[in-house]
Amino acid sequence: MPPLARKRRCKCRLILGIVCALGILLVGLIGLQALFPLGFREQILGWSASHDLEPAWVASVIRNESRFQPDDMSPVGAIGLMQIMPETGAWIAEQLGLSDYSLAHLTDPALNIQLGTWYLRYLLDRFHTPDEALMAYNAGPTNAERWDGNLELAFPETQQYIRRIHLSLPVYRVYFAAPWLVNLLHFLDF
Repeated sequence: MPPLARKRRCKCRLILGIVCALGILLVGLIGLQALFPLGFREQILGWSASHDLEPAWVASVIRNESRFQPDDMSPVGAIGLMQIMPETGAWIAEQLGLSDYSLAHLTDPALNIQLGTWYLRYLLDRFHTPDEALMAYNAGPTNAERWDGNLELAFPETQQYIRRIHLSLPVYRVYFAAPWLVNLLHFLDF
């Protein structure tokens, strides 16, 4: 084969390899976005900062509670992004001095994140470790007190919940460390 033809063939293989690699990367990013969505980034950043919480931790809770669906309602009646029980929402609103609070506010993403992050901070201050706070968030403070930080004593659902938080936490840490990636994922959202 003449040198010019060999050079062209090599160049074509290189271009084909780059195109294939970009295609694989694109499919991977679309899959990542499907598995680990991120919405309401600014609200998460703002309320996490207000309550001294890691934004990735808050995003992981939201992903595992509602998959970022603001109107989500659980079978037991928890509402919104952070799946707040109506009674808990009313108690938090009272603690925050929100006089115009109503149940309908739980589907408002900004207010739901405000209430949920305040509650996470409250639980973290009360139980001292992120896993204990998550146990209380998922199964209630009374159960978390009974388990005394021992995840093996927790309900199987609560154990799985905490495992899912731990699984998604590194992904959301990357998202918040590399905002360009989130912008790229939103650009790919078609």
